[in-house]
Amino acid sequence: MNSELELVSRYNQENPTEDIYRLLIEGIKDYAIFLLDPEGRIATWNAGAKSIKQYEPADVLGKHFSIFYTPEAISKNYPAYELEQALKNGRFEDEGWRVRKDGIVFWANVIFTPIYNEEGKHLGFSKITRDLSERKKAEDDLYKAYEELKDSEERFRRLVEGVTDYAIFMLDPSGHVATWNEGARRIKGYEAHEIIGKYFAKFYSRESVLTGFPEYELKEAKAHGRFEDEGWRYRKDGTAFWANVIITAIFNEKKELIGFSKITRDLTEKKQLEEQLFRTNEELRESEEKSRLMIDSVQDYAILMLNTEGLIVSWNTGAERIKGYTAQEVIGKHFSLFYPREAIENGFPAFELSKAIQDGRFEDEGWRVRKDGAAFWANVVLSPVYNSDHRLLGFAKITRDLTERRRNEDLMQKNKELVRINNDLDNFVYTASHDLKSPIANLEGLLLALKEDMGKECIPHQNILSMMGSSLETLRKVINDLSEVTKLQQAKDQAEQVSLHTLLEEVKANLRDSIKNSNAEIMVGDLEFDSLSFSRKNLRSILYNLVSNAIKYKDPQRAPKITISSKIADNGDYVLSVTDNGLGIPAHQVSKIFAMYKRVHDHVEGTGIGLYLVKKILDNSGDDITVRSELGKGTAFHVHFKNQNS
Repeated sequence: MNSELELVSRYNQENPTEDIYRLLIEGIKDYAIFLLDPEGRIATWNAGAKSIKQYEPADVLGKHFSIFYTPEAISKNYPAYELEQALKNGRFEDEGWRVRKDGIVFWANVIFTPIYNEEGKHLGFSKITRDLSERKKAEDDLYKAYEELKDSEERFRRLVEGVTDYAIFMLDPSGHVATWNEGARRIKGYEAHEIIGKYFAKFYSRESVLTGFPEYELKEAKAHGRFEDEGWRYRKDGTAFWANVIITAIFNEKKELIGFSKITRDLTEKKQLEEQLFRTNEELRESEEKSRLMIDSVQDYAILMLNTEGLIVSWNTGAERIKGYTAQEVIGKHFSLFYPREAIENGFPAFELSKAIQDGRFEDEGWRVRKDGAAFWANVVLSPVYNSDHRLLGFAKITRDLTERRRNEDLMQKNKELVRINNDLDNFVYTASHDLKSPIANLEGLLLALKEDMGKECIPHQNILSMMGSSLETLRKVINDLSEVTKLQQAKDQAEQVSLHTLLEEVKANLRDSIKNSNAEIMVGDLEFDSLSFSRKNLRSILYNLVSNAIKYKDPQRAPKITISSKIADNGDYVLSVTDNGLGIPAHQVSKIFAMYKRVHDHVEGTGIGLYLVKKILDNSGDDITVRSELGKGTAFHVHFKNQNS
């Protein structure tokens, strides 16, 4: 306070006309006007200083004026620099941040003027401070808004040219790109010459464009001055990125829209991190509910939880479907409810729990029981569940109904057994037919000896003797045919190239008597191929039985005509055809003719094994035979040989 009085007294004594200064400043409240001594200590304090800086006179008089400066300014010794410049130049004006008593900064305009007496002695400084925070804010807002697109282009370029983390560019009033910075090139992938003049909707998805979202953004920015949004945008290469977009409408002094500024940030990593964090939190928060929903939706597995004693504490729809119980019927009951009596008496459920604890997991297959008492074959997996302290909480139990698989396995086993029985039967038939050949030959010899011994006395008994001979012949043929059938089970003949012409001649030679007795005509039709890769013995048997069958089932009214032909089908099959003009086959009998002992026309002699033998051979080789027949006109057998070109 003494320094204030001393400075004012000295100044007034040496400048008595300057009393006006005191009177002038007392009424000013919008300016902080005060005096400093030559070292910068505060000597006076007006109402404006109190209003702006919030200090009472007693708080500041005698203190250095640097108390109004930020720590950064003080560390740079900026207050002393201001005084030096004022002394050097006679005046110093500056703008910058200053600090009020409450610590709030304000933007100040400051003028320092050194004060001298008439002899030129330095008495101190006058300091005038104005609070220009509002003006500063207005200037900043004015700067951000840009007065005119054309006039601000250079200023805008300087502002954004060094920015690489933001896409900053201008749009004309219709939304076409007018400027393009390095950040825009890096984020969006377009060079300036590729995008300037293009409509900014190029960065949006097709759906957004179709729904008019780019136009909506401009409309909102124009209406409210600013529009901010986050969403997916697209680069030149088609890849999507998550963008924060701020669009600001720019008007001239006449309030006419002259364009928009658009700032885009690539927040893809932030978005992914947020989504990952959100998912993690959701998973942690909802894991129990998700697990329950997931388990409840599973219908092919019975998934349930047991407590440490084996009591059921949860029950899903799969468990209800497989075991037949509702949740209300089983919750709180022991899981041995699903086991057969024998398993319960043997303590198997308790064994399962102990094994699960011992081994960390227990898996088993066996019979379980549904609510209705029906048994089903189950695959069961039991897993102990522990908390973070490795304390047993209970067990997870998953059950699958494998009854169908079990039945299939049983069926396969039965099929294997049937195959074995069939093989045994074939072996028996083969052995029996082989063993019967000798007695038949003996009977034929004895019949011949009987005829010789009886001489003329056998004439009255000729019919009986002939019938006996015919029966023996038929029996011999049946035995021979059975032998052929059983031989097929063990046949491992290698395929070879067989000529149809040559084979047909052999068949005709073997059927010479039948051909002669029936006046049959065997012709060779169109042959697209004459050679086949097949077992020669089996191919001869096929051709022999088909030709023999055609002769047997001839029409009594005409001599049999049999045609052998071949062709290559569209699917690559080699087709051998045997066509006759015989009796034909009724439509309802066609599917039955390949059965053993099946004869369509009972008046025709035969064993009924020939066509069965043909089908058996083709089944073994993976080939096929089809029949086309018309009753009274004849039959055509078509043998399809596959894989001739493989």
